[in-house]
Amino acid sequence: MNVLRYPPKALIGDYARAAVGLAFTLTPAIALGEWTAAHWVLVPLAGLFAGFALRTFRRGRQRVTWDATGVSLSGPGAARLPWDEMRDFRLAFYATTRDRAGGWMQLKLAGTAGRVRADSSGENFAGLVAAAHAAARARGLVFDPATAENLQAMGIDAGS
Repeated sequence: MNVLRYPPKALIGDYARAAVGLAFTLTPAIALGEWTAAHWVLVPLAGLFAGFALRTFRRGRQRVTWDATGVSLSGPGAARLPWDEMRDFRLAFYATTRDRAGGWMQLKLAGTAGRVRADSSGENFAGLVAAAHAAARARGLVFDPATAENLQAMGIDAGS
């Protein structure tokens, strides 16, 4: 059984961004006291940062496991996707700089039984991509051009 998990070190930055965002939105909202027009901006923004913190918390508790039969997501949003039911395989790259030197990848798998997503900040991401790619090729799935390019960037032959 292979496992992808998100180590605390990979989540610290997201927790810090959520905390800073909450500090810069909730502190003024509380300091203003009585409801003003500024609250219409600050409170929804605080909600977004709180949602981001919750999403980070949930991601830290999730585990993606896979074997010869399929892939499973445990924890919040649990799902099981047998390889022989996979219908969609997408590997996206999200750049953080214009020159595309920095960024992260996200793997999206979907089938009749559910969906599984994982991103490259997880340990053993390359192993998951390789296993899912092999299963997708066995199923005869066709990769979109962006997915094929991202597979090539990871050193995986996307095929024709």
